[in-house]
Amino acid sequence: MQQHATRISLYLAGLLASGLAQAHSFGEPYILPMPYWMYIYGAMAALILSFIVLAYFYNADHANRPARLWPIGHPRLLQAFKTIRLGALLKGLILLCFGLAIVSGFIGNQDSYRNFNMTFFWISFALGASYLSAVFGNWYHYLNPWRVILSPLKHFCQGRQAYPKQLAYWPAVALYMAFILLELFGNTKPFSLSLALIAYTLINTLAVWRFGSQSWFRYGELFSVMFQLIAKMAPIHYDPSAKGRAKLSLCMPFSGLLHQRLEHRSLLVFLLFMLSSTAYDGLRETTLWFNLFWTDPLHILEPLLGKHPLYAYVTLRPWYLAFEVVCLLLSPFIYLYLFLFFLWAGKRLTRSELSVTELSLRFGYSLLPIALVYHITHYYTLLLSQGLKVRGLISDPFGWGWDLFGTAISGRLPILPDMGLIWNSQVWLILIGHVASVYLAHAEALRSFPSQRKASLSQLPMLLLMVIFTGVGLWILAQPLQG
Repeated sequence: MQQHATRISLYLAGLLASGLAQAHSFGEPYILPMPYWMYIYGAMAALILSFIVLAYFYNADHANRPARLWPIGHPRLLQAFKTIRLGALLKGLILLCFGLAIVSGFIGNQDSYRNFNMTFFWISFALGASYLSAVFGNWYHYLNPWRVILSPLKHFCQGRQAYPKQLAYWPAVALYMAFILLELFGNTKPFSLSLALIAYTLINTLAVWRFGSQSWFRYGELFSVMFQLIAKMAPIHYDPSAKGRAKLSLCMPFSGLLHQRLEHRSLLVFLLFMLSSTAYDGLRETTLWFNLFWTDPLHILEPLLGKHPLYAYVTLRPWYLAFEVVCLLLSPFIYLYLFLFFLWAGKRLTRSELSVTELSLRFGYSLLPIALVYHITHYYTLLLSQGLKVRGLISDPFGWGWDLFGTAISGRLPILPDMGLIWNSQVWLILIGHVASVYLAHAEALRSFPSQRKASLSQLPMLLLMVIFTGVGLWILAQPLQG
């Protein structure tokens, strides 16, 4: 038995050692053109250099300036879009897609790749809508399907009681955790996904009846909160009430977060879960994470089982899932305490009178670009490989062999970019996101501390945190996947 356990340990260790030069999340091995630690150190050096440049050239006058907007599109053009009822058309289209997703889950083929609802919800909506928000702003506020369904019931949407202040964004946090649990561990099929969509519709309906449409879709509805956060970073800004008429403007990406402050600690936890759940999803697919439990490095399980854990896989599998779920649910709070610790260190360095809670609300949005780029680097290839197949699934939504629009075959062909291009784009995205976070944090420091010296000094611990996030993010991407 001991010999078998030794062989298994050596085999798994060999897998780990041999895969370190392979990029993560490609679906197939890819040998990096140079060791991944060189990418990590290079990104860290670039991050530190950006901080030095900001500390030297960026001052309080720059930090206090409002974000610059460049108007685009004539107001009459925007009015023309309203005249042709483009919004009504888009609302009808999104309701049709969700209705089709629910019906196809109940009566369609239960093959996840042939049924419309799996690709539409998990890829086109959950991923694609996030990236649309990152480009076009808060479009979801106007096209939210659950808001659209309930909006004609004006008396129903007024609510029966005021939204409790102590709830804040905690309902959205709970729903977000349930959503990620369903995604990672729910093993959903078309039928169960349709049930989940109906259940979520009922939750929103009851919450709107209780608290009113305006409050619930601001604080409680998962996708409203998530897409609104992402939309703050969009380069396109839409103001529906600018001097009595709608106004469309361009701005620098991420500049919408300048002069912004988190309303409540619960929104910070939501934001950190956007970051931690993505990092965790990448980590749990690696060989290192698999070995952490199944090779029993601390020799805890083998004495209890009387054999190596891999020989008790069936028995231990539920415990492994429970271990993963607990780690996922704890992840945002680990990130929270890590964030608070580095803020506390900056407070001590500057002897600031601001509380750590106040600092966390002021600097919380500086982490949002990291959460966005982590999400994009881990999942954007799914849009190219699986998301584009929705074009073919529209012709055959139930998986019954139809070809309604002549795209059932051609629409299933994915786009498979070069593996080197994917890896390099991931490195650049992570670096850009972290540099943006350093910039936002430094701008907030100049507004929060009395001098440029103290502002720069307060950001040294935050810089260290950003460097850690950069290294960990690239390290996770470079890890080999578990078999």
